Amino acid sequence: MASLAERAHAAAVYIRHHTAISQHGPYRGEEHARTAIRLAATLGLGLDQITTAPDWLRRRTTPSEPVLATATCPDTSEKFVFLARHPIYDDEPFELLGPCPECAAPVPVAEIRHLADLGTHLATGPTLHGNSPIPETFAHDPGHTDTCRFGEPT
Repeated sequence: MASLAERAHAAAVYIRHHTAISQHGPYRGEEHARTAIRLAATLGLGLDQITTAPDWLRRRTTPSEPVLATATCPDTSEKFVFLARHPIYDDEPFELLGPCPECAAPVPVAEIRHLADLGTHLATGPTLHGNSPIPETFAHDPGHTDTCRFGEPT
C-alpha cells in the first residue's frame, strides 16, 4: 500500500489530469474527478473501480451539475450507481440510485455518507415505511415513470 503522501499526490494528479482531458470542459472535469475520488474514499475502493458520467436526467443550468458515479465491486463485479447532486460540496451525501418500490425506475433510495450507510441500506432495503430512511429527494425525483404516484407531475 502506498503512503499517505503518495496517495494524496496521486489524487491531485488524477484531478489535474481529468480536469485537462474532460470532454465536458475543465469545470465539469474537475467535478467528475473529485466525485470519483470522494466516492472511492467513502467506499474503500480504488479509482479504477469508479466511473463517472453526467446526469442528463437531473441536469440544470446552474453551476455544479449532478454527476452519476458507478462503483464496481472488485470481488463480485456488482455495480452501484450513486448520484452526487451537488458535486462541488464535499459535505453533501451521495444518493444511491435503486429501483423505486412502486415503478422500479432508478431513483434515490438511500443517502450514503460512509460505507456503513451502504451496509445499512443493503441489510434493510428501500422501504417507504421501514427502518431505512428514504432521501427527501425520492418523492420528486424525475427518474420516476410517468405513471408512478411519486415524481413530478407531467
